[in-house]
Amino acid sequence: MLRKYKKILCTTITIIILFALYTVNKIAFFHDPEFERLVRENKSNYEMVSIDEYKRINPIEGILWKDDLKDVDNIYIDFRKYKIRDISDLVYFKNAKLISLVYSSAYYGDKSIYEDENVLDNLYKIKDLKYLDDLQLYHLKVDDKDIENIKEMFPNARVIIE
Repeated sequence: MLRKYKKILCTTITIIILFALYTVNKIAFFHDPEFERLVRENKSNYEMVSIDEYKRINPIEGILWKDDLKDVDNIYIDFRKYKIRDISDLVYFKNAKLISLVYSSAYYGDKSIYEDENVLDNLYKIKDLKYLDDLQLYHLKVDDKDIENIKEMFPNARVIIE
């Protein structure tokens, strides 16, 4: 009799663990807390734009699910407002058609660039986004040899680097 209860208990614990692992696999965990802040403050149904006019009144609270992020098709990230160091979390946006990574001007005529040399190190992680049509990089520090590598990495997308 005791053996039967052990078997039921082990089966129940196994089911609970499998359900927990399945649920945790559906959650978007971010490598960069600043990137997570960007998503919470700016994600709408189908776009994520870091311009004040598009900013949410109330940031998203609670769990960010991977399924909620995959439908975003327009992403605009301003590195002047968000000091993001790791862009590898862009992989959660599987249906992205346009990704703009920008360091906006502080004033009219400002030609400054984002000096963080490592911000584009993880750009290769998004090369498999199958719906990506446009990749725009403005005022980010990119070497001449890296420009060609980025264009080769995204043969099906229009790549603009200024």
